[in-house]
Parts: sequence; structure tokens; C-alpha cells
Amino acid sequence: RIPFMENKAITPIQQFGILRHEFPESLGTIQCGTMTWFGEFTPSALSDTYKLKITYKLGQAPKAFIISPKPLQLAEGAKRLPHTYNYSNGKQQLCLYLPGTGEWRPSMVIAQTIVHWAVQWMYYYEIWVSTGKWMGGGHGNWDAEKQEDNIS
Repeated sequence: RIPFMENKAITPIQQFGILRHEFPESLGTIQCGTMTWFGEFTPSALSDTYKLKITYKLGQAPKAFIISPKPLQLAEGAKRLPHTYNYSNGKQQLCLYLPGTGEWRPSMVIAQTIVHWAVQWMYYYEIWVSTGKWMGGGHGNWDAEKQEDNIS
């Protein structure tokens, strides 16, 4: 939390500076007022490494994507990834909060919210792939429907 910024929107340049400070190995750019940032995360000791892309432009909500591995594996019986925006073009954009509810505001630090929520998503995604059960909360039922083996 940055107390002096509590009610002021944090600009993409400021967000980028904070992200680079918090995650020194990360990369990114700012072009035409839009921040594009990349970081790699391994959510647990047994996890794969995921490459996360976050884009942010003042006045718009940040967007978080898993760009590697791609495509992400589905749980057995699942038709789509849990808590993602369903883009037919193959973008793996994560749904990390309910838009319009104030769960994320422009005065919040992306490094302390969106990044952490994305890493939590990665962690729960791995559980979901192996069990078919979404344990990460949020809206809707994302449990996969496994096909029962018919033994005759």
C-alpha cells in the first residue's frame, strides 16, 4: 500500500516502475500510454513456470494473460479454462476480480494486487488440472465433469 496515493490513480509509468522494483527480473515497455509488462512465476515448489503478461492503460482495467505455456492444459472433461475470458483467438486472459465492484481500482498497485491474484490463479489452476475441482473461489462453478468409465 502506498498511503499518499490512496485515492489517486496510479499512472502506467508509476505502475511499471513499481513492478520493475518488486520484480527486477521482469521486462516491459510503455508505448502511447499503455504499459506492457512480463514476469515469470512458479507458484509452488512443484509447479511449472508461467509467463505472465499484464497490460494497463489509465482509464481501463489491467488485463492479465498467461502467454506461456500455451495452450494451457484443460482438466479432464473441461471444455474451457476456469476464470478466463473466452476469446476464440486463443488469448488466455485471466479473470481475477469482478469488474465494476471496486475489487480493483486505479489507485491500487498492480504489483500488490493483479500480480498476486494471477499467481494464485496459477496455483489453483494446477490443482484444477489434476483434480477437476476449482478451489480458487470466485463466481460460477468451474469444476470439470469427468466422464465415468462404463464397465460392462
